[in-house]
Amino acid sequence: MRVTKTDFIHYLNCPKSFWVLKRQPDQYPPGDFSLFLQKITREGFEVEECVRSFFKNSGRDVTFQKVFETSEGLYARADVIERSASGEKILYEVKSSTSVKTDQSANHLKDACFQKICAERAGENIDRVFIVHLNASYKRDGPIEPEKLLTFIDVTEQVVDLERETALEIDQALVLSKKEFIDRDGCPCLYKSRGKQCDTFRIFNPLVPRHSIYSIPRLSAKLRTEFVSRGIFDLRDVPDDCDLSEGQLLVVQSAKRGKPIIKVPEIRSFLSKIEFPVYFFDFETYASAVPLIDGASPHRQFPVQYSLHVLEANGVLVHRDFLEREARLPLELIERMQDDIGPEGSVVSWHASFEKTRNRELAVDFPQKAAFLDALNARMIDLEDVFKSDYVDIEFDGSTSIKKVLPILCPELKYDDLDVQDGTSAMEAWQRMVSAESDEAESIAQALLRYCERDTLAMVEIYKFLSAL
Repeated sequence: MRVTKTDFIHYLNCPKSFWVLKRQPDQYPPGDFSLFLQKITREGFEVEECVRSFFKNSGRDVTFQKVFETSEGLYARADVIERSASGEKILYEVKSSTSVKTDQSANHLKDACFQKICAERAGENIDRVFIVHLNASYKRDGPIEPEKLLTFIDVTEQVVDLERETALEIDQALVLSKKEFIDRDGCPCLYKSRGKQCDTFRIFNPLVPRHSIYSIPRLSAKLRTEFVSRGIFDLRDVPDDCDLSEGQLLVVQSAKRGKPIIKVPEIRSFLSKIEFPVYFFDFETYASAVPLIDGASPHRQFPVQYSLHVLEANGVLVHRDFLEREARLPLELIERMQDDIGPEGSVVSWHASFEKTRNRELAVDFPQKAAFLDALNARMIDLEDVFKSDYVDIEFDGSTSIKKVLPILCPELKYDDLDVQDGTSAMEAWQRMVSAESDEAESIAQALLRYCERDTLAMVEIYKFLSAL
């Protein structure tokens, strides 16, 4: 029964969930190794390879992936241990981020502190601790240059300051991991937003309804704590006079009425601002920790494809698209956009701030295209806005994501028949495509085109649904 760094971070997030994982793994909710987790894992290996190259080129005395294990059950695998010329032992914790993170879900200082404590309890003295992360301002220009890509931050003082607290938490985790039984009534995640709750939330909180206070978008920690302390979980029990915003109240009201809140005059006003021809537009992007192409920075997103459904005033609908099939910055993509999008009419996107941000970034990369991209942003309308205040349905579960709205309004149009079904899988598929043999590359390309087309077709169908109200 050993406790690794990953286990320890799990313990910090939710001790009871940690206990189920260690003591009753057969009851732990089955989770697949999602494409998002696969991407993070792969990128971690890529950054570690850059760190290896850096140290090998420097000629310094280092050991990679050194294991430390203690009799009490601690286990750590240090990314790099260096013996300096002066005899110091230096521990390096490698991260694929562009900064040192200290939030609840990713506390790099706690990670490094765990490694130091484990190493020292195993008999290895550690004099200094560094966190290695990516340089956000690095732009690839030819082969990767590890000395420019990597940033080394001395966090020794911060880690020492955390050491006493972390050692106590480690000991508590070790004790808990050896307990045969624990109280199964509730877990600390009752006080957290839904996105931060543990995987075993349902095991410890089975009476929390499907549509609960956690369905209220952007609910403050103060109000969430108040609701939990009063035993209020069902949205139908939320007091009418509580301090919620208009958008939050609409979600609660929809739950209490058991039907959507539909403001037809406001929807009609929104739709009246859309001018024909209407260009339903969606980008798919690629980003990676270690830049794949020249001109890209760590985690910088750049468009690799778009889908465009053009709706004329007479009801004629035409589809156009573009997919970049080489690893390069998207100049050709912009030029195709110029061909496909006329100078008149509205450009409709979902969560349009994403497309606008990419357009602004591309305008910096290609200043000769800035006028076109800026004009495009000026014409852009966000269809998601309707579902923040004018059409609110508890069946969206407090979300305005197109993946939540579409199945309720247009259940006949789905994503589950596609090989690519979300943005992360699109990223992974695009990377495979640019390095695959021709037949496989073409198969992946068609899957990507079908997925992106479905996104803009979904907007068309939702627009028609709203127009018919």
